[in-house]
Amino acid sequence: MIIIGYQGIGKSTLSNCNINYIDLESGNFWIDGKRADDWYKPYCKIAEHLSQQGYYVFVSSHKVVRDELKNCSEPVMCCAPVLELKDFWINKLFERFVKSQASKDYKAWKNAEDCYEENIKDIADSGFPMIWIDSPEYNLSCKIIEAECNKEGE
Repeated sequence: MIIIGYQGIGKSTLSNCNINYIDLESGNFWIDGKRADDWYKPYCKIAEHLSQQGYYVFVSSHKVVRDELKNCSEPVMCCAPVLELKDFWINKLFERFVKSQASKDYKAWKNAEDCYEENIKDIADSGFPMIWIDSPEYNLSCKIIEAECNKEGE
């Protein structure tokens, strides 16, 4: 299964402690400060290949990635916080940046600060089943398994 995940949902954290999950970091597709115009095509193919091997694969929520995955043969879901968590989420991303001082965390925080509601609505409108994070306290693995079970029961 491929999970399109909004920034800060815990993709890296879960992947670092569970071998069944892989965080396919889109930042790895920058080479010498440049990224090919069609970077998302091999990125999505890698995600599809890993999913076919039985992994849960987290991918970024960029629009080009969401659009490319509409042609994917593997099951795809999106995971994002609800709109009501906006202030909490922006603060969470800010605290992550303060701790890491990483430019990618700075960009994530500023993006959420500027576009949180638009980003969440775009992800929700992408046509994939949604895994909603509706509380600051959640277990991402349990949310994914619950959503997967609900999808199978449809």
